[in-house]
Formats: sequence, C-alpha cells, structure tokens
Amino acid sequence: MPRPVDSSDLERLRGDLRQDMSAMGTDLRQEMSAMGVDLRQEMSATAAGLRQEMSAMGAELRQEMSATAAGLRQEMSALGTGLRGEMHAMGEQIRADLRQEIQASAAETRLQMEQFESRLLARVDASAAETRRYMGVVAEDLRSDVKAVAEGLGALDEKVERFRGEVREDFGRVDRRLLHLEVRVIGRSDRT
Repeated sequence: MPRPVDSSDLERLRGDLRQDMSAMGTDLRQEMSAMGVDLRQEMSATAAGLRQEMSAMGAELRQEMSATAAGLRQEMSALGTGLRGEMHAMGEQIRADLRQEIQASAAETRLQMEQFESRLLARVDASAAETRRYMGVVAEDLRSDVKAVAEGLGALDEKVERFRGEVREDFGRVDRRLLHLEVRVIGRSDRT
C-alpha cells in the first residue's frame, strides 16, 4: 500500500517544481534572447533592403511624375490656348447677340413709351376738359352765391341804417328827458 502523502512531501514537490520552472524559465529566456538577436539582425537586414528598394522606387516614381507633369503642363497649355480662343469667339458672339437684343428692346421700349405718352396725354386732355366743365359749374354756383350774399348785405345795410335812425330818435328822446329832469332838479335846488 502506498504511503500517505504528508506536508513534507508536498513541500519537497513544490521546491522541485520551483527549481524545474526556474531552470525552464532561464532556458526560455536564453532562447528568446537568442531569437530576439536573430530577429533583430534579420529585421535590420530586411529594413536595409527595403530602404534601398524604396529609395530606388522613389527615384523612379519621381522621374515618372516629373515626365507626366511635363506632359500634363504641355497638354494644359494647349487646352488653355484652345479654350481662350473658344471663349473669345463665344464672347464676341454673345456681345453681338446682346447688342441686337438691346437694340430690339430699346425700339420696343420707345414704341411702348410713345403709346403710353399718347394715352396719358389723352387722359390729361379729357381730365382737363372735365375739370374745366366742373370749374364752370362751380364758378356759376359761386356767382349765384356771391349775388345772394351781396343782396343779403344790401338788406343788412338797410336794417343797420334803420337801426341807426331808431337809435338816434331814442337818444334824442333820452336827451330831452334828461334836460327836463335837469331843469326840474335845478328848479328844486333853487327853491330850497
């Protein structure tokens, strides 16, 4: 029968495991360090090669782009010259068309203005004739009103003259009464 496991066995087993793991860790570190050195060397060599390839490709691309740019400049210059010529021709055509439209529009506007002017003058003449007729009627009404006012003033003058005459007569009577009273008052004062 196997012997039962006690705590000292477990401690020994733990210690053995620690030593095995420490040895394995050290071995793994050494292997990884060696692999890291190898990888660094490979990457350095690859990077140097890539740099050289990229530098060569960059030089080729620059040459291609320079050649393409020169070709594009020539094409654009040719297109620009052609476009300038077309735009100049179109501008001349547009100017000619606009001149014709403006002249036609000006003639039409003159005609419309003349028609408007004649209609306006006809309306003004009709309005002036209507105003003259109306003013004639108003003047006639005013004449009759002025005549009525003049007749009223004449009648008023007659009334005022009659009133003046009556007032003179009344003042004459008052004067005579005052004289009579004065004579009586003086006569009484002489007696006393």
